[in-house]
Amino acid sequence: MDGILRGDLDFGFVSCWGLAVGVSKGRDVVSISTYTGQNGFGFFFPKDANVKSLKDLNGKNIVVSPASFDTQLFPSVLESVGLPGDMMKRLNVDPAQKVPTYARGQADVVVSHVPYASPIIQAQRPSDYILWSSVGFTLPDYCLTTSRKKLQEDPKLVEAFLRASYAAIADAVKKPEDAAAATLELNPVLEKDKTLEQWKLTSTILFSEDSKSCPLGWHSKSDWTKGLKTLQQFGGLEGSVDDHSKFYTNQYFPCSR
Repeated sequence: MDGILRGDLDFGFVSCWGLAVGVSKGRDVVSISTYTGQNGFGFFFPKDANVKSLKDLNGKNIVVSPASFDTQLFPSVLESVGLPGDMMKRLNVDPAQKVPTYARGQADVVVSHVPYASPIIQAQRPSDYILWSSVGFTLPDYCLTTSRKKLQEDPKLVEAFLRASYAAIADAVKKPEDAAAATLELNPVLEKDKTLEQWKLTSTILFSEDSKSCPLGWHSKSDWTKGLKTLQQFGGLEGSVDDHSKFYTNQYFPCSR
């Protein structure tokens, strides 16, 4: 978001929750589309841990990065199903060491974004996971954003950017092998099999239950209402959340519902 506000970038790819908190603190940006409508974060644990539900994580060690949003929010996931938010013991590490620490077997649980992290984790420590969204936790996932100034001054540029972006996303869903190959062309150090699996997993969370009857890109008012209240309580969001228009616009992805 900083690059957008400095004028270095026209658009950005950000967590919807990070954007919402930023807007509440005065950052003049807005979400112009939803990328992944279903929250993709989850708790990972070893396959042999005999974990069947969230209550089975009680007393285990979870590796966290203290300043990260997922560390601030995972207690609310537990509390949403009637469990204590502090029922796991925390092992604090730097953000870059969180998944590697878990993969080395130095913690029982880690929170990460499932489509990205699962192919990486499985190769090192076979694991299962529980998606936050699977237990009813609702929080919009990733969004595309721009500054309000750009949205007001050049709406045709915004429309062209979104049209091209969502055409590419639609193609990636239909042909994930081609999407993975294109990603590897941009970043040859990535591994083909993991990149392909990441694309396939991402395609499963593009829509939330509430947004699946509307165009990809549309913001669900119901999902945002629940998510903004969670961020008020746990994520440091400030001020009123009644006016959703300060957080997102559906002008490019109307839905007649």
